[in-house]
Amino acid sequence: MANKESLRKLIIDALTKDFETANNAANAAKETATSKETVAENKYDTFGLEASYLAHGQSIRVNELAEAIERYTSLHFKQFSEYDNVDITALVTLETENNNNKYFFIGPEAGGLKLHWEAKDIMVITPSTPLGRQLLGKQLDDTIELHVKNNRIIYEIIAID
Repeated sequence: MANKESLRKLIIDALTKDFETANNAANAAKETATSKETVAENKYDTFGLEASYLAHGQSIRVNELAEAIERYTSLHFKQFSEYDNVDITALVTLETENNNNKYFFIGPEAGGLKLHWEAKDIMVITPSTPLGRQLLGKQLDDTIELHVKNNRIIYEIIAID
């Protein structure tokens, strides 16, 4: 059974780094948007308006990352047995038809985040993704089928931790 506390820390660290980057970008965009130098010189000068849109978008991203950090901080990580269904906080090992293993962590946020943990490359996915939707409720030895760019991919669930 894997100790997922170190995985939680790795996810939170990655989200915190993204938060700091986004926060710096939001502050820079806000500073640009409110600078005297961005006051429109004519009706076609939209630099200040565009900077304010960017600042707004960046602030939304900062809030989303703060919420994701909070969710992972307070999230109960379930310990799964071989009889449990896939659910949030499951680390799922899928085997391809070519006998390659792929590792996915089902999280509430941060879908697409790629991590290297315990000598494995893991991707965080959420229940709202096509793979996440298919995995939820499945059990060990179940198979799932995905269609990606006209390719059919079949995975078998070989571990749920």
